[in-house]
Amino acid sequence: MPTTSNTGRISSMDALRALAMFLGLVLHASMAFMQSPFEGFYHVPDYSSQAFDAVFFGIHIFRMQLFYVIAGFFFRLLYYRIGTTAFMKHRTQRILVPLLVGLFTILPLTYLPAVFYRVTDGGTHFTLADSRLIIHDIFIWRGPLHLWFLYYLMMFYIIGLGIRQWGLYIIQKIKWLDSFVKSLSKPAIILPLLAFGSFITLLLFSTITVEYAPGLIPKPSFMAYYGLFFFAGWLLHEYMGTWFPLLRRYSLLFVMLGTASGIYLFRLLQAGNDATTPMLWLKALATLTTLSLVIGLMGVFLKWVNAENATVRYLSDASYWVYLVHVALVNATQLCLGQLSIPGSLKFMLCVIIPLGISLFTYQWFVRYTVVGYYLHGSRKKKSVTV
Repeated sequence: MPTTSNTGRISSMDALRALAMFLGLVLHASMAFMQSPFEGFYHVPDYSSQAFDAVFFGIHIFRMQLFYVIAGFFFRLLYYRIGTTAFMKHRTQRILVPLLVGLFTILPLTYLPAVFYRVTDGGTHFTLADSRLIIHDIFIWRGPLHLWFLYYLMMFYIIGLGIRQWGLYIIQKIKWLDSFVKSLSKPAIILPLLAFGSFITLLLFSTITVEYAPGLIPKPSFMAYYGLFFFAGWLLHEYMGTWFPLLRRYSLLFVMLGTASGIYLFRLLQAGNDATTPMLWLKALATLTTLSLVIGLMGVFLKWVNAENATVRYLSDASYWVYLVHVALVNATQLCLGQLSIPGSLKFMLCVIIPLGISLFTYQWFVRYTVVGYYLHGSRKKKSVTV
């Protein structure tokens, strides 16, 4: 297994995963300020800016793809470190239990701000009948919301273990297939294949970029698209001795390429040219932007981010909790600030800072050293203070 024992490199990937989590907060905060608001989501009545359409687009086009690459990377790392049985126990604790508990706790609390606002007409009244209606409405099933990624992640783990246990045996018996799999260690082969595969699977969606995945019935399009990035993460770990130096060397080049293609695509969409521009070209641009930013950001973190720093490690630990609870906090903050006569840009900043502050505060005092923290990231011990 061609791997390296450099823990700093692994920590850099962990820090990048945390970034993907935190960016979810910024993405959801921006939705209330976009010029093209989402149907069914709150939008501030007195302010909108194309800048927030750009923020949403710029994050959405690569964030979950990056997350699934990193998830596949750590899947292989953990699997070979602890074995099949221990791996399933570990993932059940860290992913499945939070998902199941979250469906009955986090989701109702996520719906609460919008339901309260609607039932009470923006807080102008609150009666016993209102409270009963609110309690009823927050438990109405509307899909897994932001918890969908945990659901798909568990499915990828199960499929991945099945392929690892039985698929490799079949592959090794078929010479041409075995040779093809071994060739995936070569960048000149895997990069074009990843680009082609992600482009083809993106064609399964009716939208230019990947849409939201509601419901608990697995969608083949999402399984194929995100599964490809998950598999790429597995290969990245298997051949990181080859890949990591290349990622560091060309990181800025890929970031600049992804930024340039992303800006070009965004301008096409904002100008309304998506109606006249061939869909294949738009999806090709989206694929180029996604892959370039995913590859570039991995290289940037490997080269420049000191993930062994205590603050970075702490934020990496906290990021899972922040992601789980941030949507409710963002929604509540947007609703509270929406009618205030303050600059729209300040409202947006507060819609990021306040939920982030509350989630980090609750993490420190109610999660990190409790049973909740044990399930999210394992036990953490308080540092003893010596006098």
